[in-house]
Order: sequence, then C-alpha cells, then structure tokens
Amino acid sequence: MSSIQSLFNSSTKDNLSTQQTLTLIGLAGLTAFLLAVVPFIGLINYPFRLLLTIVHELGHGLAALVTGGEFYRFVIFPNGAGLAYTAGGWRFMVIPAGYLGVAVFGAVLILLGRNHRWSRRAMAVIGGALIVLTILYGLPTIFSGQIFSGILTMLSGVIFGLVFLWVAVRAAPAWIIFLLHLLAIEAGLTAFSDLITLIGISTRFFNVPANDAQNMAELTFIPAIVWALLWAIVALLLIGGAIWRTWLASSNKQLSVDKE
Repeated sequence: MSSIQSLFNSSTKDNLSTQQTLTLIGLAGLTAFLLAVVPFIGLINYPFRLLLTIVHELGHGLAALVTGGEFYRFVIFPNGAGLAYTAGGWRFMVIPAGYLGVAVFGAVLILLGRNHRWSRRAMAVIGGALIVLTILYGLPTIFSGQIFSGILTMLSGVIFGLVFLWVAVRAAPAWIIFLLHLLAIEAGLTAFSDLITLIGISTRFFNVPANDAQNMAELTFIPAIVWALLWAIVALLLIGGAIWRTWLASSNKQLSVDKE
C-alpha cells in the first residue's frame, strides 16, 4: 500500500518503469470494474457517461464536417443520451461515427498511454478540444429551446475540458497514467455496452426507438442488426489492436515507457 501511495506522490519529473505503468493500468481497470458493479459508488460513473456521450455526438458532427457537411449543434440529456444535429456530408461515415468514435477515442488513449509525457499532452489536447467544440457546437443548443439540456451540455463540456487541462499541467506522472487509462477503459466498456444494447434493440420488430443502426438500415436497406454487429466487431478490433500494438507486439523487445 505504501509503495502505491509513494507512486502516486511521485514528482512530475519522475519517470515510470514498465512495472509501475502496468500497476497503474491494473488499478485503473480495477477502479472501472468497481464503478460498474458496486451500486453505492456507481454514481461516480455518471460523469464518464456524460463525457462519452459528448465524444459520441462530436463523432457524428466532426464526421459531417470532414465529409463536406454541416454540424449545427449537439446536446446531451440528463439520462446520458444525446443528439447531434448535422446536415449533408457522407452519411455512410457520419452515422457510425458516434459509436465508432468512442472506440477510436479509447484506442488512441491506449496507444498514447504507454508514455506519461504523451499521456500528459493527450490530456491537454482533449481538454482544449472539449472547451472549444463545446462552445462552438454546444452553446447554440441553449438558444434552440432545449435550455436545460443545453446548460448541461455546456457545463459538462467546459468543466471536463478544464479538468483535463488542470491534470495535464499539475498532475504527477502516476496520476496522468492512471486517469488516462481509466478514461480509456471506460471508453472501451461504454463502446461495447452501448453496441450490445444496440444489437438487442436491432432485433426487435416493433416499437424500435430511433437509433444509428436503424438510420443506417434505412440508408442502405441492410438490416440494422447487421450494422450493429459490424460496428461491434470494428470496435473490438480497434481496442484490441491498440492493446496489441502498445504492449503485446513489443513483448519480446525492451520496453521503455519513460522515453519518447
């Protein structure tokens, strides 16, 4: 226990060994597991739900922009759901960019999480991007009639952004590695749990709520369940590939997590 405490209290200039980094990743995984299964601490998971909903909706919006469309605004609701308001663009890319965007987000964090310096930079970039994108595309929601949800969207995006920037500037290396991997694991779990839910919804014949797989089915005339399963496979490949590339592919080589 004392070794773990000393690890988290290390200086911002201290380098971390491979063993220390893997210990922190294990602690992040244990924390994510407890957040998922222990009822009285499960409320702590709520901010992660909101954050990853923001990532999901921004995935739709940014995909629309990249493919020549328009991104008007996005909103997140108190129950953790969200909507992105877009027009044009390549719908074949825009529609799946929500679920797969969360998986890509988690995979990129895993790739960068091997080195605390890169992890620190990732936290700073995420923080800055959240603030800018929330102001650009979350603020219009307040003036669209969805006032309460618009305020929630703005507060969530800006507060998360400020927290990430603070962590990037002030946190010790151990905290950087722990928090980044906790976020990566939460992103992976959310991607898979949401897709499993989507697969279940896609098997219904009646009273099917609007969802991305259904939208894709209407666009392509391919059943929604096919798209939900395909996205789940792609998400698995993204997360699994990031883990393999970061840790397993170099298992026979000397690992140096403290060097760039």
